[in-house]
Amino acid sequence: MTGKILTFYLGGSLCGIDIVFAKEINRNVKYTAVPGGASHVVGLLNLRGQVVTLFDLTQILHLNQKQEDKKTKCMILKGLFQGDHVGFFIDKLAEVIDITPDMCELPPANIKNLQGRFISEIVKFNKEIILILDINKIFDAI
Repeated sequence: MTGKILTFYLGGSLCGIDIVFAKEINRNVKYTAVPGGASHVVGLLNLRGQVVTLFDLTQILHLNQKQEDKKTKCMILKGLFQGDHVGFFIDKLAEVIDITPDMCELPPANIKNLQGRFISEIVKFNKEIILILDINKIFDAI
């Protein structure tokens, strides 16, 4: 992969997505819980008249869940899920970085379990590992 990725912390892990998927980041969002909804569905958000489904990626990826607080941010993605915008909570926004092929490698074979398949690449950046999430695979699996 080459280009810009948006990095953020999710369940204690540094993650990234291709910036073309990101629509916006919101904080302090008010949403409505969906009674009887799937456990990975947080609720519905009214975003300037458009209904956005909010998902819990920490549950889908089996990462540590952080309690929602006033600093929690919600990342909204462009119409990826059956043409609709979707969102998920992140712990902390990191930065936008440019990546080059020499920074990337495939994830180790031993993490290709059910949740590991959602990681498309590993990026080595400033002595850290960034898990590049395959957003299409994640939302195709829901």
